[in-house]
Amino acid sequence: MNIPGPLTAECVLTDSMGGLVIARRFTRLVLLAWTAAVAVDDALLVVTELAANALRHGDGDPVLRLSVDGADVRVEVFDDNPAPPVRRPAGADGGWGLVLVDRLSSVRGTARHGRGKVVWCVLPAPAAEFVG
Repeated sequence: MNIPGPLTAECVLTDSMGGLVIARRFTRLVLLAWTAAVAVDDALLVVTELAANALRHGDGDPVLRLSVDGADVRVEVFDDNPAPPVRRPAGADGGWGLVLVDRLSSVRGTARHGRGKVVWCVLPAPAAEFVG
């Protein structure tokens, strides 16, 4: 069953120490309310990576936006740093985050937004039964 229109929710990540906990809790609660637990685990991994990058490298208070439209879950993280994310070679000291995001999502991108940018991805959930 497809939902009748897009659902969108946002969360401001103001606390750099607890921001990831807040982002993950927000993601879990929103997607459990909107979906039949489809894509929640993948979304938690993606949100953790994108939010961590925004908290570590972005300026201002990052904003996490989740939306569901049709059978896709869209994850967006906004921050005030206009520099796009840089994919580092994966190794023992990190660099696996964007590789993971690319692997789990059907598409990922970055766009200018205001003074900064938005980093986004789409998680496919073709077998999802969305809560109406």
